[in-house]
Amino acid sequence: MKISRILLVVLVIISVTLSSNAAEAKFKKIIGVWEFAAPNAPQPYDNGILTIKEVDKKLAAEFTVQGQALAVPQIEFAENTLTLGFEVENTPINLILKLKDGVLEGVTETPNGPVTVTAKQKKAETK
Repeated sequence: MKISRILLVVLVIISVTLSSNAAEAKFKKIIGVWEFAAPNAPQPYDNGILTIKEVDKKLAAEFTVQGQALAVPQIEFAENTLTLGFEVENTPINLILKLKDGVLEGVTETPNGPVTVTAKQKKAETK
């Protein structure tokens, strides 16, 4: 009876560890610095940088547009879909980007109409 309890505890610990590692691995493919372009967005929001990090085993992100940081308070990544919720000039934006072949692509609705967004991961600089 004790052996079966020990085996059960070991199996639970292994399954928790594997699911934790799987969650971290799925984040790894989007963590980094992304250069985005939104050609039909008003300036200066038509291009910039999207930085995605892992903080306390959760995703965190911010846009940088002309040197100004814009926080992204809502971020989720599941099934190769990145969902970002933030505000631009007091306008709520819900941006959904699909990861395909290393490129994030999507469209969001704004008061001025749909805006297409494409982001490519910036290569790490070598020293």
